[in-house]
Amino acid sequence: MIRFLTLALLFATPVTAQEISTARYSCDRGAQVLASYLNPGDRSFAVLTFEGRQMVFEVALSASGARYVSRDPAAPFVWWTKGDSAMLLHGEGDAEAMIYSECLAG
Repeated sequence: MIRFLTLALLFATPVTAQEISTARYSCDRGAQVLASYLNPGDRSFAVLTFEGRQMVFEVALSASGARYVSRDPAAPFVWWTKGDSAMLLHGEGDAEAMIYSECLAG
């Protein structure tokens, strides 16, 4: 709950319970990713917890599914979701490297 309050204060946007959803993903190599999605107003964010870290992502333009990019320029991660599946990449543009390719919510 603290991460939601932090985001609300950070962006000065009220966040209601209806604008928050959470999913736990099981990924390749036994990895787990917890994703909380926040949709206040016309903006969308994902707060990911993986490998002992927690990061904030903001939705970005995509042709299919939802593409979230890290808000930390020193940690260029990308979280792609489509339906119940997702993948996590690191890097930018042609230099993106796959971290987790087969994440399923459940």
